[in-house]
Amino acid sequence: MKKKYLNAVVIAYLAFISIFTIGITFQKIQAMKNDGTQEKMVIAYGDDGNENAQMYEVETPSYVSRAHVIDSEVMNREYVYELSERDYDTLLRVVEAEAGCEDENGKLLVANVVLNRVNSKRFPSTVYDVVYQADGGKIQFATAYNGRLGSVRVSEETREAVKRALYGDDISEGALYFICSSAVSAEKSSWFYTKLDHVFDYGRHSFFK
Repeated sequence: MKKKYLNAVVIAYLAFISIFTIGITFQKIQAMKNDGTQEKMVIAYGDDGNENAQMYEVETPSYVSRAHVIDSEVMNREYVYELSERDYDTLLRVVEAEAGCEDENGKLLVANVVLNRVNSKRFPSTVYDVVYQADGGKIQFATAYNGRLGSVRVSEETREAVKRALYGDDISEGALYFICSSAVSAEKSSWFYTKLDHVFDYGRHSFFK
């Protein structure tokens, strides 16, 4: 209690000394535990920054220490992909429809595959056209032709996964195809393994390129 009172008196005193230059900076101290970033306030006072300047440290209130500190890299992060409203909605829906029961990385992988196709000359150049592309008269994404795409309710985890994909997070190793082996016939599953390169399995899906 005395320490807090002393801190308040010193700060008030410094505020009334107009001939002094007062500079306030925040020094972030990374906590050893995962409980956020702790800060302390340092007040420098003296004659216009000359060598006679002195330093006085004041601990910031606990509610300031607990505040979220946004890393500059996160603040400056930009989307790698700029999608139209239709493409963005389509990407959210196809990820939810195809990987709604997967964890966030499983959802991210589906978004990666769709965007990998957008970037490939072998496929259309928009998300909507990729998802609704027909091969032999049949749309390639099962959830696009069976109606599920239009009925899903997009979860927050799916939105976060899609956001990561748009920021450029890619864990797909270049995969352009995926299947859920348990949900397709043995004949169709065999085509993927004989005609394509198997990259890896994750969750219920197998990925190929």
